Parts: sequence; structure tokens; C-alpha cells
Amino acid sequence: MKTAAHIVLPTLIVMGGWAAGAHAASDYPSRPIRIIVPFPAGQGADILARLLGEQLGRELGQSVVVENKAGAGGVIGTAAAARAAPDGYTLYMGSSGPLAISPSVYKAVGYDAVKDFAPITNVASVTQVMVTAPESKLDSIAALIAQAKQRAGALQYGSGGNGTTSHLTMELFMQRAGLALNHVPYKGSPQAMVDVIAGRVDVMFDAIPGVLANVKSGKLKALAVSSSQRSPFLPDVPTVAESGIRDFSTVGWIGLLAPAGTDTPIIERLHTAVTKILHTDATRDRMATLAFTPIGDTPSQFAQFIRTEVGLWAKVAATAGVKME
Repeated sequence: MKTAAHIVLPTLIVMGGWAAGAHAASDYPSRPIRIIVPFPAGQGADILARLLGEQLGRELGQSVVVENKAGAGGVIGTAAAARAAPDGYTLYMGSSGPLAISPSVYKAVGYDAVKDFAPITNVASVTQVMVTAPESKLDSIAALIAQAKQRAGALQYGSGGNGTTSHLTMELFMQRAGLALNHVPYKGSPQAMVDVIAGRVDVMFDAIPGVLANVKSGKLKALAVSSSQRSPFLPDVPTVAESGIRDFSTVGWIGLLAPAGTDTPIIERLHTAVTKILHTDATRDRMATLAFTPIGDTPSQFAQFIRTEVGLWAKVAATAGVKME
């Protein structure tokens, strides 16, 4: 009898815990929800958080408020989200920068991207594009490689700052292409873009939403996209892989997460609601106008993707020697 008690008791505890979680989900949400965005208003994660938040509020019957906690390349807001109560009332719109890159670049970020969050779904991918001035003699990746090898140390690339996605994407490119360009970091991608347009800096990688208007107007020339396939937003621009760097493929991404420990039934309800929104024509059309590609994968798929991304950028940062206080 003693042995039987030891077998049955844990089962009852697990079932009781599941029942409590299911009950919490059935009442969820009973008050407003906030989505922490670790960037200023107007950036990609903020735009998507507001787009989803408005419709998620209607879907769940509660208001959804976006709270911007910017600073340190997204680290401050990400750390705050990781420390929030795991009750489903604080969500987090994370991205490749603070989740996959910053942990390997900064000495201490105050969170573990894998252990401290419960992924809900990867909302959208954001392809990076290498751009240059329209008057530049760099008409292709091949021309860039040739110039970089002929004029060692002469070419410069801009970025939105040390440790940003634009910075590490170029570091990955240089590692795969066997090149060395001089890095010119700025306080943000818009500032870097001004100097690229003026020809003061040779090239830079930036997300399609940030460069699309300037490429279409002729103020910038697009050399290649970072994704494995051509972007529907720039169908005439080849991929880096097509341009001769065969093992190069990477995109930025923006996803919705909750603090680790949030009940699984709540995660599942949020996932169902968000993916339903992502499949509506109105949402997809709106995201297309903003140059975002919707994803909507499962929580487990998103979790595995984050682990893969953390590993990739850790290697890139270590090889490049990128480390910040």
C-alpha cells in the first residue's frame, strides 16, 4: 500500500496542476493585457505589437495595451518582460536583436532568452538588404568582393550600432565571404542610411521596411537580400547565396512571447488567437504594405528556432570578437 501511494500521489498532483491551469485559461483574460515592446514607438516590433494588439483585444474581449520600454538595444525591455508575473497578462514582442544577438554581445543582459520565456508564435520575418548609394560603382556582391580584396581596409560599412542585427548580419557576411570591411556604427539605422545615401559609407545591411521606399525611389541601390529566397517586396534583387556566398541565409524576426512559467492552456489560447489574426486577409494585406512576412508557427517550433538563432549569433559574435559592457 505504501508503494501504491507513492505511485498515485504524483499523478494526482500533476492532474491537479493541469486542472488549475485549465481553469485559469477558461477565465482568461479577465482584465487588460499589456505587451512590452523593448523599442521606441514606430519601430518594427512596436508596429506589429499595435497591429496585433488591437485585433487581439477584440478576439479575447479585453483591451490590450502596448508599453514601450526602450533602451540598450532592447535589453532593458526584454529584462523587464522576463521578470514579469507569468500570469498571461504581460506579453512581450521580442525580436532577433535582444533575444538572439544581445546575449552573446553584452556581458550581462539580465535574462536567458531560452529559459526565461514561453514562446507563443513567431509573428513575422524581416529580410535584411545590403544597400549602397545609387552612384556607387558597387553594382553587385561580386563587385563588392572584388573591391574589398583589391583595396584591403578601404571599404566601410554602416550599422544601426554595435551589436545590432545590421551589424552582426554584416559580420556574418564578411566571415562567409572572407572579407574585412571597416565598421562605422551609428546610433540607429536611419542615421547610418543618411551617410550611405550620401556615399560617405559604402554599404550597409538594413531591414526591408527601413529601405524599401528609398530603393524604389532610387535613393538607394539594393545589392542582395539576406534570405534564402528572393523577397516578394524586391523580386528583382538576388539573394546573397545567388551572388556566390552559398552558405549565407539569415533574416530578422519578431515574435510574441510570455514569461516562463505561464500556464500552457493560456499559451495555447494566445497562440490560437494570434494565428487566427495572422491568417486574416486584412492583417496579411497590412503586413505586406509594411514589408513584413507573416509566420505564425507553433510554440514548440518557435522555441526551437530561438535556440538555433542564439547558437548561430553566438558563433558570429565570438568569431568577430564583438563584446560590449
